[in-house]
Amino acid sequence: MAQNHLTPEQNKKVKKNLLWFFIATVSMIFAGLTSGYIVSQGGTFWVSIPMPIAFQLSTVSILLSSALLYLAVRAIKQNKHSVVKACLGIAVVLGIAFGYFQFKGWGQLFDKGATVSDFIINHKGQYGKYYSFFHQDKEITYDNNTFYWQAEEVSPDLKEKMVNLCKDLEKGARSTDKSFNLEGYGTDLIIKYQGEVVTYFDHKLQLNGQSLSLKQYDELRYFSESIISGRGDFMMIGEYGTDFWVYYKGEKLEYENRIFYRKGQKLTAKQLDGLNSQKNTSSSYIYAFTGIHLLHWLGGVIALIVMFSRSLKLKYNNENYLGITLGSTYWHFLGILWLYLYLFLIFIH
Repeated sequence: MAQNHLTPEQNKKVKKNLLWFFIATVSMIFAGLTSGYIVSQGGTFWVSIPMPIAFQLSTVSILLSSALLYLAVRAIKQNKHSVVKACLGIAVVLGIAFGYFQFKGWGQLFDKGATVSDFIINHKGQYGKYYSFFHQDKEITYDNNTFYWQAEEVSPDLKEKMVNLCKDLEKGARSTDKSFNLEGYGTDLIIKYQGEVVTYFDHKLQLNGQSLSLKQYDELRYFSESIISGRGDFMMIGEYGTDFWVYYKGEKLEYENRIFYRKGQKLTAKQLDGLNSQKNTSSSYIYAFTGIHLLHWLGGVIALIVMFSRSLKLKYNNENYLGITLGSTYWHFLGILWLYLYLFLIFIH
């Protein structure tokens, strides 16, 4: 029987069933994703990242908007049109705010180094692997996001000089002719490549009297980019143990003096090889969870706008409010789904 031949009650039932079928399908998708997350987490190296503050704000936004929709349904049953319009209008604003804070959260994750797909270890730009700084002929060392000179943390002024030098180095390493403008190079800072001094003459860098190779220029570029962005041993930015952690088969790894320990023992060569080749899968999952949820959020926002527009035209009353009921049910589902994902990422992640 075609839908236009259905009775109003049958039409209402069909629409509700379709909505619940869609909700069940989406729920199964996210159940599969979170199950895959748990399986992946347990068998390899895993980065634990605190959730950004913006995700907390998005959670508050969607929960408040859901509460307003509940009030809107109650109000329309009593033909309180002014209350319905107010609730739906504010719900639209809060619904859009949810998406805004989600994007802000992505930005905060990205700023921490939690990109969509990247390695855990900073291979190409790791401080000391190829290049390192020397100040007054003494090496500047590095450990867990902190630079040291003569066993003391480097001063802010010296750190700024390091960053400024790296900006010039990065620019030159990227240039076609590999030409550099390093004003004052050697006065406060020089760089060494695997212990050998890198000299500077006539806008060119040399090692043992020879121009750097393309590979060495490439390594210099990554080294400089890492210093500028605040990376050290990891692609994640920040201090290990505070801003992020690495787990192996569900066990948190200790990290001291640039060495990983598991249960008090150094990681084996095989384990280190696995860590060096492991990508930050947990970040990929976070973007997948939130990205797929945002696609469904977009449909929900459109529904909110339609409901608000129809309420302004007084299309709903206490005998005809199916649109608000269906839209509210879908939005409540989005809120519950997000709360599940958020709690999952906090407690399981």
